[in-house]
Amino acid sequence: MTGEHVAQQFPLLFSPVQVGRYTLRNRIVNTGHHTGYQDGDGNPTDRHVYYYRERARGGVGMIIMGTISVHPTGMFPYRNFDDSVIPWYQRIAAAVHPYGVPILQQLNHFGKRVSEGLGEMFETYAVSASADPAPTWDYPQVPVHELDTAEVEELVTAFGQAARRCALGDLDGVEIMMAFANLIPQFFSPVMNRRTDKYGGSLENRMRFAYEVLDDVRRQLGPDKMVGARFSADFLDYTTSLDDLKQIVPRLVATGMLDYVSIHTGGGTELLSVGRQTPPHYYQPAQFVYLAAAVREEVRKLARPVPVLGIGRINHPALAEGLLQEGRLDLVGMVRELIADPYLPQKARDGRLEDIRVCMACSQSCSGHLDHGLGITCIYNPVAGREREWGELPLASTKKKVVVVGGGPAGMEAARVAALRGHRVVLFERSGELGGQVNLAAKVPKRDDFGEIRRFFEAQLPKLGVEVCLRTEATAEIVLAEKPDAVVIATGSTPYRPDIPGSDSKNVAHVNEVMEGSVQAGQHVVVIDTQGLRQATDVADLLSEQGRQVEVVTGLPYVGVHVPRNAWRLQYERLLRKGVLCRPFTGVAEIGEDRVTTFSTITLAPGAIEGVDTVVLATGGKADDRLYRQLKGRVPELHAVGDCWQPRDAEAAVYEGHKVARAI
Repeated sequence: MTGEHVAQQFPLLFSPVQVGRYTLRNRIVNTGHHTGYQDGDGNPTDRHVYYYRERARGGVGMIIMGTISVHPTGMFPYRNFDDSVIPWYQRIAAAVHPYGVPILQQLNHFGKRVSEGLGEMFETYAVSASADPAPTWDYPQVPVHELDTAEVEELVTAFGQAARRCALGDLDGVEIMMAFANLIPQFFSPVMNRRTDKYGGSLENRMRFAYEVLDDVRRQLGPDKMVGARFSADFLDYTTSLDDLKQIVPRLVATGMLDYVSIHTGGGTELLSVGRQTPPHYYQPAQFVYLAAAVREEVRKLARPVPVLGIGRINHPALAEGLLQEGRLDLVGMVRELIADPYLPQKARDGRLEDIRVCMACSQSCSGHLDHGLGITCIYNPVAGREREWGELPLASTKKKVVVVGGGPAGMEAARVAALRGHRVVLFERSGELGGQVNLAAKVPKRDDFGEIRRFFEAQLPKLGVEVCLRTEATAEIVLAEKPDAVVIATGSTPYRPDIPGSDSKNVAHVNEVMEGSVQAGQHVVVIDTQGLRQATDVADLLSEQGRQVEVVTGLPYVGVHVPRNAWRLQYERLLRKGVLCRPFTGVAEIGEDRVTTFSTITLAPGAIEGVDTVVLATGGKADDRLYRQLKGRVPELHAVGDCWQPRDAEAAVYEGHKVARAI
């Protein structure tokens, strides 16, 4: 597709737009998000420098760095309350600006949104407009200190000083966080704000803190820098609703101090609400853009409207263009889409749509990593978060014949990267299609987007000249006949059956057998979850959708303990609504013809589940390394990657395939 055709296909997406005194080259904005790359003092690191540079190189219109705390009481891993952050800002700005991309810093205070354990003992702060903790169902809170008038004024100054540091750091502006039930929207809420001083009472008084913050931030930055604000509408009655935003946002825009507004959804005191901030695959693409559209309608009534940014699973350029054409937003927010593929803008502009790694909203390696205190990456873009080491892919100094055995995630990535480096690559796959176990995951209800992994590689490998041989069982003789210089074995794993009495009975199947359809489950199914991964929750979801009576037993604290929490919350709700019974802290002593004998992993008390037709083992795999061992010492260079080395998940498989191909 030519550039002219692209201009016709995406005319608004790639048209310039004025934001304050800046002209953005297109409408795609990399919106603020936590990366987990900070150092022990809460400052940015080299990972930030290269991470943001990569997104600038990829052609994005503007970058907003993730939220930081402007005051010690904010208690967040990122901080901007002393001048030590300024040199880091200067480094980041110097890395991004050569590509013509403005970069902003999001400023925030979490207020009462502080979970226990974030600080040293007695140093975990939770402050807010009023002392009442937010009502919550499942998100831990700490007791709250009510700010007095002087303390609120101190925080106003803290926002202004943080903005000053951004200006000294050569950033192009700031975005003030007024979303997700953080401190400023806690002042907005009449439920959270019961003050009687100048910051409480009427809506104007409850907005006073925001007005003063905005005023001081603008004064510190001056007229030439950008100032934006992020808002969110939530469904909880003690946070900010869409009706609230339709009053609040126009009033703040009317001050003339804002250059754009960003509208999202979600709050910070209940897991379903928190999960909407990074909507998983259970939500439709752009499902929450109606919020931005509703606010935009009000903002457009002002004498001097500003651009409105919408976000939330806008995962394809065509979708983004359609939203712009419909007038639902002015700027398109993307986060995970640019983690999956920072070059999405450039590829779309060049007409290379089939080259885009489409984000499938699995949340496994981005927000899922953050759940465990790790830095973000992507399940099938291992360069994300490793831009300093892997941002460039050099050609191989010596061109080699490379044989890859196995067309799952590890083998496909190894073949792709080896071909990109100039090697001649042959890939053998014994089945009739590429994808491996990702094809099983794509069969789960509401999870068909997982097939994007296979679709990406199916498009890339032929373009790169990889010879793909399907329905070919690669024996040692077949591999040796290719006279390879290097061999990558990615033969995956075989189902693992734990040493439980009865586990080899005819009424017992492995989760893979059920997912691929080679085994039909009976009416009453017991799923044994030993790993806490998606195998157990996915097969339970699939079987319950088919009308089976499903019970899941696990010795872990709860079923799916290692599933990213935003996806887990929605899938768990699906399971409960379909009558799936989840039994945590439950071990299995024996599997019989029609019963499963259990025991409590806490008290060791025995138990039993009667009338069982089928038992499904969600117990992982066992490395299929037979070919690897047969070829040891018989080829010049031999590697084992993915599950055939150690069974884990798709992220580990893609990472290893990429790493090995760089080394060949």
